[in-house]
Amino acid sequence: MRRFINPFRNSPKVFESSHELPKTVTHATSGWWGIISNGIKSNWIFITILLLAAFFRFWQIGNLPGGLFPDEAANGLDVNSILSGKLQPFYERGNGREALFFYMIAFVVMFFGRGPWQHHVVSAGVGFLEVFVTYFLVKRMFGKRAAQLATFFMAISSYMVTMNRTAFRANLVPLFTTLTIFFLVRLFQSTDFRQKIYNAIFAGISFGLGFYTYISYRMMIPLLFGLGLILILAFRSELKNLIKPYLKMGTAFVLAFLFSFGPLLYYFISHPGSFVGRAGQVSIFSESLNNGDVLGTFITVFKQTMLGFFTQGDLNWRHNVAGFPFLSPFLSPFFAVALIIFTFALIKILKQIWQKNLDAQTFYQVLVVSWFWLLMVPEITTAEGIPHGLRLVGVIPPMFILPAWLVSKVWDKISQYIQMVKVKTALIGIFAASLIVYNYNLYFVIAANSPDYYYAFRSDLTTVSNYLNKRNDKARTYLSLDEFSVQTVEYLTTPKNQPYILVDPAHTYEVSLKNNDQVVFTQSTIFDIAKFTKAHPEAKIVKSEKNQFNQLIMTVYQK
Repeated sequence: MRRFINPFRNSPKVFESSHELPKTVTHATSGWWGIISNGIKSNWIFITILLLAAFFRFWQIGNLPGGLFPDEAANGLDVNSILSGKLQPFYERGNGREALFFYMIAFVVMFFGRGPWQHHVVSAGVGFLEVFVTYFLVKRMFGKRAAQLATFFMAISSYMVTMNRTAFRANLVPLFTTLTIFFLVRLFQSTDFRQKIYNAIFAGISFGLGFYTYISYRMMIPLLFGLGLILILAFRSELKNLIKPYLKMGTAFVLAFLFSFGPLLYYFISHPGSFVGRAGQVSIFSESLNNGDVLGTFITVFKQTMLGFFTQGDLNWRHNVAGFPFLSPFLSPFFAVALIIFTFALIKILKQIWQKNLDAQTFYQVLVVSWFWLLMVPEITTAEGIPHGLRLVGVIPPMFILPAWLVSKVWDKISQYIQMVKVKTALIGIFAASLIVYNYNLYFVIAANSPDYYYAFRSDLTTVSNYLNKRNDKARTYLSLDEFSVQTVEYLTTPKNQPYILVDPAHTYEVSLKNNDQVVFTQSTIFDIAKFTKAHPEAKIVKSEKNQFNQLIMTVYQK
């Protein structure tokens, strides 16, 4: 009979029976309807949380955000390459970018065409899946209530919602880190050898696919290595009896990993310069950013990053509701205390390793806090735009697991002193409602009514692109726009083969116009109009557009 290392052997029984069907199904409710009915009754809180997650991510997705930022549109230009048959695991545009997210967008574009919502719905879907997967991982580690709390906090978080409604490939990092850890936890919790092999394969595939997401995912390497080392040291006296069965699982994991990671590995071997990408340009080790003081720069960055959870978060509207902390004030105190407790678990586990007596809950705490600190490394080793919500995206799951764990513990204490169901229900309702109202207000009121939010996504460029597609006269249409911003127009006008002639805004006045020629100015080039009209007094305005804030976002002149 095989023996398996099971660091989770002390886990609550709820984990052991998490896949069993309810045992209270009677003959009257047997069959598929009975299973579904009982499943809904026993999981109605989780289902409600998923509905909230869907609402916060998909409601008004066609209008919020209202445009496609040039970096998002750059993804679309690579989507054009994919749809034309140029299939690669990595694309060099914009300092190089991993391609999995682009293939997901390409699938949507194939059916629904090009536009801002077609990109944003993909990232929103990824965020929804992250909420879904996190529930099952946290349930296995800390129980059902902690899982419900963690996913509830994620479902309504204004920071996570903002990121999920921004079409950046970094949104895939939390999903694949969570999937990989989930399958590994499931592997060790399982007592069936076949199930262990299956989970090893799924973990290997997920781990490999994660490298197709965003550079910060690479911190999963030291995370898994460190956790593996803990298990080896804690069970060092049993290794001889355990090498054989776990060697098979390890082999399955490695082969699955190589299968999924292989194409990207080959690309990096063929293009070694692509492996680092932009990371070196924004590093704290760059003399242009640290001013000769690496340690001082690191301390400043670390301080600003940590304050981002409590006081002032990312100012970039594409990464966060500008200036607001990543966590609501209702959660940040729980996060702070839990982070201290879990960090001290790193010391506690050393004693357990020495005594060869690994406690499951301590191991889980170390897993979560290591996940948090290591995935924060890409942020605290850079010195540009700090705090930077995009580089922090990998910490999203542990960022909400931490307060969920503590809130669950606090609730256990409160329940000992408060026996009245109505009082408990009122407390839960007030807490949940406060979080929902706070986060809803941040995104759907403050952000949705901010001109800066719409400009951050360059919504004007969508209006301009629609006009150019409708006019469809390349020889007689000049577009006054910079080379970075034009990526949006280039992508959105792909079906009409980019019907415009691009001109540098600073030199638009030098354009030689013929009768019926048009010059299109965008919101970012409005200030160049004065010089143009002085050089071309004969040109008249034939079209102008304003946004909902009465801001001029497009002006068209014609000779």
